[in-house]
Amino acid sequence: MSAIVLVSPLAEKIPRISGADYAGVDAGALRCMEAGIEMVFALGDFDTAGGALTQIKQQVECHILPCRKDETDMESALKEAYRRGYTTIILYGVLQGRFDHTMANLYLLLHRDPSLILMDAHNRVRVLLPGSYTVAKQYAYLSFLALEESSISESGVAYPLDHAHIDVTDIFTVSNEIVEEEAQITVHEGRVLMIEADDRP
Repeated sequence: MSAIVLVSPLAEKIPRISGADYAGVDAGALRCMEAGIEMVFALGDFDTAGGALTQIKQQVECHILPCRKDETDMESALKEAYRRGYTTIILYGVLQGRFDHTMANLYLLLHRDPSLILMDAHNRVRVLLPGSYTVAKQYAYLSFLALEESSISESGVAYPLDHAHIDVTDIFTVSNEIVEEEAQITVHEGRVLMIEADDRP
Protein backbone atom coordinates (compact mmCIF):
# COMPACT_ATOMS: atom_id res chain seq x y z
CA MET A 1 0.00 0.00 0.00
CA SER A 2 1.67 3.23 -1.16
CA ALA A 3 1.52 6.26 1.12
CA ILE A 4 2.12 9.97 0.61
CA VAL A 5 2.19 12.93 2.98
CA LEU A 6 0.88 16.19 1.50
CA VAL A 7 2.58 18.93 3.51
CA SER A 8 0.84 22.29 3.95
CA PRO A 9 2.55 25.66 4.43
CA LEU A 10 1.65 25.61 8.16
CA ALA A 11 3.35 22.29 8.88
CA GLU A 12 5.49 22.07 12.02
CA LYS A 13 7.88 19.25 12.96
CA ILE A 14 7.05 17.14 9.92
CA PRO A 15 7.08 13.47 10.99
CA ARG A 16 9.21 10.95 9.12
CA ILE A 17 6.79 8.17 8.22
CA SER A 18 8.51 4.97 7.15
CA GLY A 19 7.86 4.08 3.53
CA ALA A 20 5.88 7.24 2.75
CA ASP A 21 6.62 9.71 -0.03
CA TYR A 22 6.24 13.45 0.51
CA ALA A 23 4.86 16.32 -1.56
CA GLY A 24 4.87 20.02 -0.78
CA VAL A 25 1.65 21.99 -1.20
CA ASP A 26 2.41 25.64 -1.94
CA ALA A 27 4.94 26.80 0.69
CA GLY A 28 4.72 23.34 2.23
CA ALA A 29 7.48 22.63 -0.28
CA LEU A 30 9.65 25.09 1.65
CA ARG A 31 8.81 23.35 4.93
CA CYS A 32 9.97 20.06 3.40
CA MET A 33 13.18 21.63 2.08
CA GLU A 34 13.92 23.19 5.46
CA ALA A 35 13.45 19.78 7.09
CA GLY A 36 15.65 18.04 4.52
CA ILE A 37 12.76 15.94 3.25
CA GLU A 38 12.90 14.86 -0.39
CA MET A 39 9.65 15.38 -2.32
CA VAL A 40 8.14 13.59 -5.29
CA PHE A 41 6.38 16.78 -6.39
CA ALA A 42 5.41 20.28 -5.30
CA LEU A 43 2.10 21.86 -6.29
CA GLY A 44 0.26 25.09 -5.74
CA ASP A 45 -0.12 28.68 -6.81
CA PHE A 46 2.79 29.42 -4.46
CA ASP A 47 1.26 32.64 -3.20
CA THR A 48 2.66 31.83 0.26
CA ALA A 49 6.14 30.90 -0.97
CA GLY A 50 7.44 34.45 -1.27
CA GLY A 51 10.40 34.62 -3.64
CA ALA A 52 11.36 30.98 -3.15
CA LEU A 53 9.59 29.53 -6.20
CA THR A 54 12.78 29.49 -8.26
CA GLN A 55 14.55 27.55 -5.51
CA ILE A 56 11.65 25.08 -5.29
CA LYS A 57 11.62 24.53 -9.06
CA GLN A 58 15.33 23.75 -8.98
CA GLN A 59 14.84 20.94 -6.47
CA VAL A 60 11.57 19.19 -7.30
CA GLU A 61 9.02 18.57 -10.05
CA CYS A 62 6.77 21.59 -9.70
CA HIS A 63 3.12 22.01 -10.78
CA ILE A 64 2.23 25.71 -10.79
CA LEU A 65 -1.47 26.51 -10.52
CA PRO A 66 -3.24 29.82 -11.21
CA CYS A 67 -4.19 31.93 -8.20
CA ARG A 68 -7.79 32.21 -9.43
CA LYS A 69 -9.29 28.71 -9.49
CA ASP A 70 -12.17 26.62 -8.18
CA GLU A 71 -10.09 24.21 -6.06
CA THR A 72 -7.84 24.76 -3.09
CA ASP A 73 -4.18 23.89 -3.55
CA MET A 74 -4.66 20.94 -1.17
CA GLU A 75 -7.58 19.56 -3.19
CA SER A 76 -5.49 19.80 -6.37
CA ALA A 77 -2.60 18.04 -4.61
CA LEU A 78 -5.00 15.31 -3.50
CA LYS A 79 -6.06 14.75 -7.11
CA GLU A 80 -2.40 14.54 -8.16
CA ALA A 81 -1.80 11.94 -5.45
CA TYR A 82 -4.74 9.90 -6.77
CA ARG A 83 -3.38 10.21 -10.31
CA ARG A 84 -0.07 8.74 -9.11
CA GLY A 85 -1.83 5.80 -7.50
CA TYR A 86 -1.29 6.49 -3.79
CA THR A 87 -3.71 4.60 -1.55
CA THR A 88 -2.84 6.10 1.85
CA ILE A 89 -2.89 9.89 1.86
CA ILE A 90 -2.01 12.04 4.88
CA LEU A 91 -2.74 15.77 4.82
CA TYR A 92 -0.21 17.27 7.22
CA GLY A 93 -0.36 20.72 8.84
CA VAL A 94 -3.98 21.22 7.79
CA LEU A 95 -5.69 21.64 11.20
CA GLN A 96 -4.33 25.05 12.13
CA GLY A 97 -4.29 28.56 10.73
CA ARG A 98 -7.27 30.01 8.87
CA PHE A 99 -10.50 28.39 9.98
CA ASP A 100 -11.98 28.39 6.46
CA HIS A 101 -9.00 26.37 5.21
CA THR A 102 -9.26 24.03 8.19
CA MET A 103 -12.94 23.41 7.41
CA ALA A 104 -12.19 22.94 3.70
CA ASN A 105 -9.66 20.24 4.62
CA LEU A 106 -12.19 18.59 6.94
CA TYR A 107 -14.66 18.64 4.04
CA LEU A 108 -12.13 16.75 1.93
CA LEU A 109 -12.21 14.04 4.60
CA LEU A 110 -15.96 14.10 5.23
CA HIS A 111 -17.27 14.56 1.69
CA ARG A 112 -14.51 13.47 -0.72
CA ASP A 113 -12.50 10.61 0.76
CA PRO A 114 -13.14 9.06 4.21
CA SER A 115 -9.81 7.20 4.05
CA LEU A 116 -7.81 10.43 4.33
CA ILE A 117 -5.83 11.16 7.50
CA LEU A 118 -5.58 14.79 8.65
CA MET A 119 -2.71 15.69 10.97
CA ASP A 120 -0.69 18.47 12.52
CA ALA A 121 1.84 18.50 15.34
CA HIS A 122 -0.90 18.01 17.98
CA ASN A 123 -3.84 16.27 16.30
CA ARG A 124 -4.80 13.36 14.07
CA VAL A 125 -8.30 13.09 12.59
CA ARG A 126 -9.82 10.09 10.80
CA VAL A 127 -13.24 8.71 9.88
CA LEU A 128 -14.11 5.28 11.27
CA LEU A 129 -16.64 3.13 9.44
CA PRO A 130 -18.26 0.03 10.99
CA GLY A 131 -15.58 -2.36 12.24
CA SER A 132 -13.10 -2.95 15.05
CA TYR A 133 -9.98 -0.84 15.57
CA THR A 134 -6.93 -0.91 17.84
CA VAL A 135 -5.72 2.58 18.75
CA ALA A 136 -2.27 2.93 20.31
CA LYS A 137 -1.72 5.47 23.07
CA GLN A 138 0.07 8.15 21.06
CA TYR A 139 -1.96 11.21 22.07
CA ALA A 140 -3.31 12.49 25.39
CA TYR A 141 -6.97 12.55 24.38
CA LEU A 142 -9.29 10.41 22.28
CA SER A 143 -12.60 11.83 21.07
CA PHE A 144 -15.44 10.71 18.83
CA LEU A 145 -18.15 12.70 17.07
CA ALA A 146 -20.97 11.00 15.22
CA LEU A 147 -21.36 11.89 11.56
CA GLU A 148 -24.70 10.05 11.49
CA GLU A 149 -26.69 7.90 13.91
CA SER A 150 -24.02 5.55 15.31
CA SER A 151 -23.29 2.90 17.94
CA ILE A 152 -19.82 2.63 19.47
CA SER A 153 -17.93 0.66 22.13
CA GLU A 154 -14.65 1.72 23.76
CA SER A 155 -12.39 -0.25 26.11
CA GLY A 156 -8.92 0.46 27.51
CA VAL A 157 -10.03 4.04 28.15
CA ALA A 158 -10.88 6.12 31.20
CA TYR A 159 -14.58 6.23 30.27
CA PRO A 160 -15.49 2.93 28.58
CA LEU A 161 -18.63 2.57 26.48
CA ASP A 162 -20.60 -0.52 25.48
CA HIS A 163 -22.82 -0.19 22.42
CA ALA A 164 -23.43 3.47 23.24
CA HIS A 165 -25.80 5.26 20.88
CA ILE A 166 -24.51 8.61 19.68
CA ASP A 167 -26.00 11.02 17.20
CA VAL A 168 -24.75 14.18 15.53
CA THR A 169 -25.75 16.38 18.49
CA ASP A 170 -23.82 14.39 21.13
CA ILE A 171 -20.49 15.62 22.52
CA PHE A 172 -20.17 13.42 25.64
CA THR A 173 -17.68 11.27 23.70
CA VAL A 174 -15.08 14.08 23.68
CA SER A 175 -11.88 14.12 25.80
CA ASN A 176 -11.58 10.47 26.73
CA GLU A 177 -8.12 9.09 27.57
CA ILE A 178 -6.44 5.79 26.75
CA VAL A 179 -5.37 4.27 30.09
CA GLU A 180 -3.75 1.11 28.73
CA GLU A 181 -1.15 0.68 25.99
CA GLU A 182 -3.93 0.68 23.44
CA ALA A 183 -7.68 1.09 23.21
CA GLN A 184 -10.14 -1.19 21.47
CA ILE A 185 -12.78 0.67 19.49
CA THR A 186 -15.76 -0.89 17.75
CA VAL A 187 -18.13 1.04 15.53
CA HIS A 188 -21.19 -1.21 15.45
CA GLU A 189 -23.11 0.99 13.06
CA GLY A 190 -22.88 4.43 11.57
CA ARG A 191 -19.87 6.62 10.88
CA VAL A 192 -17.79 8.58 13.40
CA LEU A 193 -15.02 11.14 13.39
CA MET A 194 -12.10 10.01 15.58
CA ILE A 195 -9.90 12.81 16.92
CA GLU A 196 -6.62 12.09 18.72
CA ALA A 197 -5.25 15.24 20.35
CA ASP A 198 -2.58 16.68 22.62
CA ASP A 199 -2.61 19.95 24.52
CA ARG A 200 -0.56 22.65 22.85
CA PRO A 201 2.49 23.69 24.93
